[in-house]
Amino acid sequence: MRRSLFGAFGLSLFLVACGADAEALPADEARQQLTDRNWIDVWPESKDEQLHVYRFTPSMGGGVFQDRTVFQGNFELFQFEASGEQIRFHFPGPEERVTTAYRIEPVDGPAPFTHRLVLEDDPRGPGTYYGWNEGQTASPFRQ
Repeated sequence: MRRSLFGAFGLSLFLVACGADAEALPADEARQQLTDRNWIDVWPESKDEQLHVYRFTPSMGGGVFQDRTVFQGNFELFQFEASGEQIRFHFPGPEERVTTAYRIEPVDGPAPFTHRLVLEDDPRGPGTYYGWNEGQTASPFRQ
């Protein structure tokens, strides 16, 4: 009985801690935070580790999705429109259009991450990505 109470207490603390990071930003702020930031699914621990990257850059007319390692990979350009709740993707190469709900949540690490992007119906990758404030320097392999 005592063990199950401690287990339940530990699980409750874990859920509360995870929930602290999970409150989504308001729609207007999410739309602002989406752009001009690298969103990656993993922080590479070796030069050969596979990662997926989104970058939404309206000033350049769209965005890019990358399936890559640190030093090489493939990319696909896309156009997009974002409200505070949905992203409408247009991939001109295959003439594919996808609309997905999204949310951005503040997170407290691990460093350098400050935000989490969740795409409900990700057209290319795993659906969960992490970003950091562009003013911070973040490079897994400095030369």
